[in-house]
Amino acid sequence: MTPAAWAAPAARTHLVPACPHRTSTRTGIHSLGACVLVLVSLAAIACGPAQPAAVPPPQSSPLEFIAEWGVRGEAPGELAEPVGIAVDPSARVYLADRRSGLLQKFESGGVPLFSFQDRAVRSASSIAVDSGGAIYIADARAGRISIHFPDGDLLRNFRVAPQRNGDGPFGFSVAADGTVFVPDPDGGRIQAFRPNGRLERVWRLPPASTGGPARPVAVAASLDEFVYVGDARTGRIVKYTRQGAQVAVWDAPSDAPAPLRGMAVSRSHLFVLRGATPQLEVWTLDGQRILTDTLGSRLDASPSASLFLAVTRDEQVFLLDPAQPRVLHFRLRLPSL
Repeated sequence: MTPAAWAAPAARTHLVPACPHRTSTRTGIHSLGACVLVLVSLAAIACGPAQPAAVPPPQSSPLEFIAEWGVRGEAPGELAEPVGIAVDPSARVYLADRRSGLLQKFESGGVPLFSFQDRAVRSASSIAVDSGGAIYIADARAGRISIHFPDGDLLRNFRVAPQRNGDGPFGFSVAADGTVFVPDPDGGRIQAFRPNGRLERVWRLPPASTGGPARPVAVAASLDEFVYVGDARTGRIVKYTRQGAQVAVWDAPSDAPAPLRGMAVSRSHLFVLRGATPQLEVWTLDGQRILTDTLGSRLDASPSASLFLAVTRDEQVFLLDPAQPRVLHFRLRLPSL
């Protein structure tokens, strides 16, 4: 824009026309009458009823619903008994299906891209994908994680703590350096494995304020070198360094419905899924809850129903609802400061 465009606008001309010079002639009287009529009309317009103020449109949620997709069936590209969801840096979606034994990859909009069949999928509890596209399949009950190349070939298996009594959520995470962080709900601890499957370190969560043992069910490793752990027993989030040093504890808000059902982390925020009628919370990475969203009441899952959550670095949110079965796709759009 040129500087001239920023110049002050010219002064407005008067809206009331100047009256002609008044004389004693009839013409002058008529002219005076016309002026009076003009003035009265303008005054009536100015003093008339005020126009109603424009009502601003209702503010939409920063969590934008994009689409849902899923076709029931056991063939490639279909969903019969999906139990896990993961996303890669390109927002491609990975699902494990117990009934068909298929590990499948889709575009974000649900277009099938690739699938392979493996017996590990039939007992899968959850899955993860690392930055190179390798696929991790966890069988929590048996205590095993299998790693597959992006084309589906098996790379290795390694042992983790088995969960003999656990049927709830189970979410593990692969950090950027390949470290695998696995919750041990029955043992109240976190296990960290090197990329070759060797156990590197173990740490326990502090007990709940009521004195009961912690029950970690979800781990999310972020790009900022921290690990976030969700405790199903209390609903709290415990933040650690990757070496297991505790940094902070975020207690569940008093208005947050129990239980904790899933957790995932993006580049800038932590996403927590809670409640019998699920709600999604968004937290800053320093522990401020900035959003609670009911997901448009699109989910009416029972408290015992499994739900799976995955988030991309650029804050696309994917939620697997196995009962339908379907995938819900959202995007977080927070106003820039």
